[in-house]
Amino acid sequence: MTNLPILLRGEIQRMKKYNILTGGFAVALLWVAALHFLDRGFVEGLFTTLLFVDLVSMPAILAAVSLFYEREEGALHAMLVAPISHREYVLSKMLGNVFSSLLTLVLMYLYVRLFKGMSPNVPILVMAAVLASAFHTLVGLLLTYKSRDFTGMLMGYMVYALVFMIPVMLDHVGVVSNKFFRIILSLCPPRAVSVLLDSAVVELQWGEILYGFLYLTVVGGLLFRTAVEGFSQFAQREVGV
Repeated sequence: MTNLPILLRGEIQRMKKYNILTGGFAVALLWVAALHFLDRGFVEGLFTTLLFVDLVSMPAILAAVSLFYEREEGALHAMLVAPISHREYVLSKMLGNVFSSLLTLVLMYLYVRLFKGMSPNVPILVMAAVLASAFHTLVGLLLTYKSRDFTGMLMGYMVYALVFMIPVMLDHVGVVSNKFFRIILSLCPPRAVSVLLDSAVVELQWGEILYGFLYLTVVGGLLFRTAVEGFSQFAQREVGV
């Protein structure tokens, strides 16, 4: 892992160059604006909902943006011949997006803490942001591997959102109450993110926290292995090797 700090520094520089960090910051400001016009009673629910949407969608999309920009600049070819491991490369993508997600979290937390009087559980929020961002970066990478262009990746992500994300949101707002359906939802990655975020603003439920942590780490580990193994084939296809 000796190259990881260098790769991470380069990843953050590319995120600045491609305006990925700027875009993430702009989205965070939109979330803050949405919170600003609500009374204290509605802020608590919307705070976790907006964080949920951000953590489940933005890392996946930003990972795809980064990969396709690198393809256009020919950086993928350099990655194939550089003395770095694919594991380090994928880790740098994950950590870069985690950094962006934490910036969003800090901005939103400071707003609700200073202006809305909320006191969310910071360690749980940070854990949720790190795990969710890393997990969905891997989702974005895997979707990108199977896509010919960014539009194709977005279509793939829309399917992911319709199957996994939207049902969890409907359950979160109380639209669905069927117990069997909720059991099925426990198999959805966004459900693990949702329970961690909820645990940060309501009474701690350690069973839910353990479920969310184990799901995102164990399934995330499997996705990480798949992303590392699939990178070489993706890069070779994109550079025409």
